[in-house]
Amino acid sequence: NFSLENSSEKLAVFTTRPDTIFGATFIAISPQHPLAKQIANKDPKAANFIKFCEKNSTKEADIEKAEKYGYETNLSVSHPFKNKIMLKVFIANFILMDYGTGAIFGCPAHDQRDYDFAVKYSLDILPIIQTEEKLPFIGDGIHINSEFLNNLNTNDAIKQCIKKLKELKIGEEKTTYRIRD
Repeated sequence: NFSLENSSEKLAVFTTRPDTIFGATFIAISPQHPLAKQIANKDPKAANFIKFCEKNSTKEADIEKAEKYGYETNLSVSHPFKNKIMLKVFIANFILMDYGTGAIFGCPAHDQRDYDFAVKYSLDILPIIQTEEKLPFIGDGIHINSEFLNNLNTNDAIKQCIKKLKELKIGEEKTTYRIRD
């Protein structure tokens, strides 16, 4: 859960890689997310962006290949482990409402879609897995720039991050299945 700025509301995000949370530099929500619809009710540009997204295919395979587009809202959320760090909230065409919570934290250094999006919108790219390879680095490794996860391998970092999220009562581990045709 990420806390919305100047609000008691939380934004639940979904990730398959909780260990990369220290590399989060933005939040993206689906155009069909309830928060996106709330924003669109007050912001005509957001409403137009959502209409633009709805005109295009929502099939996962098509979204993978499609150009990544985002609309920067006027909302920010605080990072769950770095309270002074505020992350901008975008409505993005590559986030699916029916997968996870319809909201993600973007970790551009370690996810191709997040990387493409960050480059396009000039967002920070913060590596948190030690590598000599070119970013984005999608593999496993030893964590850096990650406070209590530093020097842990990927599996241990995932376990430790989930443990900390549970202790703080702001996250949980969940098994999700995706059946594809």
